[in-house]
Amino acid sequence: MMADKYYKKYIQKLINSNPTDIVIKRKENDDDGFGGEIVKDVTINETVTFYDRNARREVVTDYGTTYVGVQVTKILARDDANILKDDKFTVDDTEYKVLFVKPYMDICKQIELEVIK
Repeated sequence: MMADKYYKKYIQKLINSNPTDIVIKRKENDDDGFGGEIVKDVTINETVTFYDRNARREVVTDYGTTYVGVQVTKILARDDANILKDDKFTVDDTEYKVLFVKPYMDICKQIELEVIK
């Protein structure tokens, strides 16, 4: 679809305007062919862009439910980025963990992060 091509180019321009290279180290299991598994370390390199968003979080207490405004750190990545929930990476001495990955219509991925340290 022509619109998808346009939006993918737009996303790539957004990423290129403020790019950040991240390196994800992940353990993956491969079949060894004999009913067992081989655990291997995999390194994934991706270029993304960081952005912050104001969001509302639901807080449930004994007294009821309230909503709190919070600042959420997210990254925007291309739709083919190999980034999964629970991946970890470090940028500028800050370690991040991927909370969730939201694919957006095969155009991009919006990824919410948690700052670990």
